[in-house]
Amino acid sequence: MTDPAPLPLALRCPVRHWAQTAPERIALLGEQPLDYGRLDTRLNALCKQLDLAGLQAGDRLAAVVRGALEDVLLAWACVRSGLVFCPLNPAFPLPRQAELARQLAVAAFWSAGAIPAGDWQALSLDFTGELAAEGECPLAPDQPNNMILTSGSSGAPKAVVHRLANHFASARGSASRIPLAPGDGWLLSLPLFHVGGYAILFRVFLAGAALVLDDRSQPLKTRLECQSITHLSLVPTQLWRLLAQGFDPGRTRVRELLLGGAAIPGPLVNRLAAMGLVPKVSYGLSEMGSQVCTGQPAGAGVVGRPLPGREVCIRQGEICVRGDTLFAGYFQAGDLVLPLDEEGWFHTRDKGHLTPDGELVVEGRLDNLFISGGENIQPETIEQRLVDHGAVAQALVVPVPSEEWGQRPAAFIDWHGEPVPHAELASWIRAALPGFMVPDRWLPWPDLGGNLKPSRTLLAQSLRQAE
Repeated sequence: MTDPAPLPLALRCPVRHWAQTAPERIALLGEQPLDYGRLDTRLNALCKQLDLAGLQAGDRLAAVVRGALEDVLLAWACVRSGLVFCPLNPAFPLPRQAELARQLAVAAFWSAGAIPAGDWQALSLDFTGELAAEGECPLAPDQPNNMILTSGSSGAPKAVVHRLANHFASARGSASRIPLAPGDGWLLSLPLFHVGGYAILFRVFLAGAALVLDDRSQPLKTRLECQSITHLSLVPTQLWRLLAQGFDPGRTRVRELLLGGAAIPGPLVNRLAAMGLVPKVSYGLSEMGSQVCTGQPAGAGVVGRPLPGREVCIRQGEICVRGDTLFAGYFQAGDLVLPLDEEGWFHTRDKGHLTPDGELVVEGRLDNLFISGGENIQPETIEQRLVDHGAVAQALVVPVPSEEWGQRPAAFIDWHGEPVPHAELASWIRAALPGFMVPDRWLPWPDLGGNLKPSRTLLAQSLRQAE
């Protein structure tokens, strides 16, 4: 009797595949390196615990995670066990965690800290155990895999549900534009409760590369110079800080740097390129499993062409998307709700257009547009012009009430060097944009309490209340 033909890699756990073909290859880099062979045995033991706890495929598991070893192990154990991974931000207080867990109707809850009381099983797990296993560890691509909470523009959390196949398609498309191979290391610089962080696991494990855990006890510059980090994702303000600390790509192994999350400053890109590292920019959203378009910086708002498996079109100025990475729907009151138009497009509420070469240009959120004296103002347009000034690290523009004009722009400015007079910034804007886009008010960058991305809605509300 002959052995059965092996399953296609898309239908089996990539960690098990590498554990069988290259068991001594490094899979995780943290306090102690973990090769693929030992990662596989750790996952086997963890899946056994989840099974003994009575959890079954399709059950939802809430987990308070960021990016520690235990967090990664549990996330991938859920992939293997068919559990729906529901990551929660550790910054949420216990009552908020309980509220979200009830919204997600979870069957079990795990946290390295306190677990809120509720109608779920509180899990106590051992992450150090190991258990040998054989076979191919088949996966079900159509199984619901996770629920990522995203606030979107409304501020109300939505539970975005992906199937396993969405994440594999996302990782394969990413690799076409950002090559990743054995021996490479991708820094887990984004949290697992964000789709951009969660997607890194699939990119790394499919490629048989190493996942580098984020050790915040050391400066990022030190980690880049000392660790085997070849790939990382940053927002512009993180990169400005790195350069201010004397970051030199030539003293690191960094080969791929993905910038996103805010307007990309031209001076920042030029400075990095002069040092021999041309970053990539990207457009993505939770509903599409992270990346949709990726390319090299080529002007304000240009984010490259759609990756394989994704489609983009523009309908009345709105960016619409569909493809293999499109989410399964929003989890609402026990049901999946998938809001698509008649042709299967998801309307993003992002404004943009396509260049003649097929590259996507993102102009901002349709929800952010406001009217001043009859003129439409897209705040992201002003922000992009501001960050292209050599002294501005980040900018955020919000509308404030005006008796004469209805609404007027106010700008929060974060400097990366010596501040310049506001009159200079006003002249800088007027050189490229209409005069009505010059902000009436200039404000210091807010204290974000450790977050990198401010809430436009909350800042606008705070200014209105201060009037």
